[in-house]
Amino acid sequence: MTPAQSIVKFLLLATPALCHAAQPVHACNADQVFQRADELLKLKNYQDAERALDQLKGCTNLSPIQTFNLGWLYGRSHDSKKALRVFQAVPPDVPDRPTHQYAIALSEFELNNYQATVDALKGLQSEGLLDARGTNLLGVSYSKLGLYKDAYPILVEELRQNPGDLFAYLNLVTLLADSGNLKNAGEIADQAVVAFPQNADVLVIRGAVNILLGNLEKSHSDFAGAIALSSQQPEAQFLLGLSDYKQGNYANAITELKAALGLGSNDSDLHYLLAECILKVDPGKTADAIAELDRAIELNSKSVPARTLRGKLLLEGGNPRQAAQDLELAHQIDPTSRSALYNLARADSALGKKEEAKSLFKQLNSQASDSLGELSDQTVKRVLNGGASQ
Repeated sequence: MTPAQSIVKFLLLATPALCHAAQPVHACNADQVFQRADELLKLKNYQDAERALDQLKGCTNLSPIQTFNLGWLYGRSHDSKKALRVFQAVPPDVPDRPTHQYAIALSEFELNNYQATVDALKGLQSEGLLDARGTNLLGVSYSKLGLYKDAYPILVEELRQNPGDLFAYLNLVTLLADSGNLKNAGEIADQAVVAFPQNADVLVIRGAVNILLGNLEKSHSDFAGAIALSSQQPEAQFLLGLSDYKQGNYANAITELKAALGLGSNDSDLHYLLAECILKVDPGKTADAIAELDRAIELNSKSVPARTLRGKLLLEGGNPRQAAQDLELAHQIDPTSRSALYNLARADSALGKKEEAKSLFKQLNSQASDSLGELSDQTVKRVLNGGASQ
């Protein structure tokens, strides 16, 4: 898992020890299935782990604790729907009420049911039964709902009571960045680096905030520091390349982006940015750039920057009809993208659609199009939220 992906996930994918209890020998052999599923999960073989767990369907002699463990393993297998159904079928005190409610809340969170997550945790909060992971989950769920005023005091209080809670730091930085309070996000990120000076994830997060603040040299230093602490950091390599790109160091950015690819990163934005860098170094290498954009769109068919740049290159290469297909889709996905709008108007003009082109040109606030030379702040915020398009 990349550093950026761990921000919102915090303890969500952490694996607490399965609840053990004396279990009778029976035909279903649940212990053997659990052991096999756990081995597959360690290898990140989620589909086969789920298939292994499915062998226990129809077993009538599973104990309540075994049933709960089945739900937890389904959750680790990334099938939160099955996990939730299992948890809801188990008595609410198995293995104990706080753990049971946290498991339900976690499943709802993974299903993007953030209000249901809050509802599952609020009772525990009022009773003083929330542990650190539950508190973080509640704070992040409020943030996902846009209820920043509810999320903020929860995470601040968690840090006051547990100043060693790394995830409370990271979640608070993300909350502040999401709510537009970048100055305070930077201050909390600085505190996190002081508290965890050898943690690469913390440096990546502070570097992302520094990009949003426009502190490009500081961001470059943070990402380089993260890589020095942990060389197998594809997300840090990607962001280091982004930082160099923003500073005009295109050749360095190419090297760093290719290093990220070598570490297994396969992000649409990475391929898009690599295409931009290739063109900055040598504008004549349109074929190489288009190859990267093809890959970016294959990974994310709704990538507005990739479709816009590919459309622009196709248009300049004498293929306005193909260009228009990319540009029309980019404009539909994001009508606010001035680059998509400007280049679509150019494509329509080249196709003889004079009235359509004229109408599109009128929508531009000025005659110059916005630059595709930078990834949007939204990309960096995605990194902060841990929603890399993996």
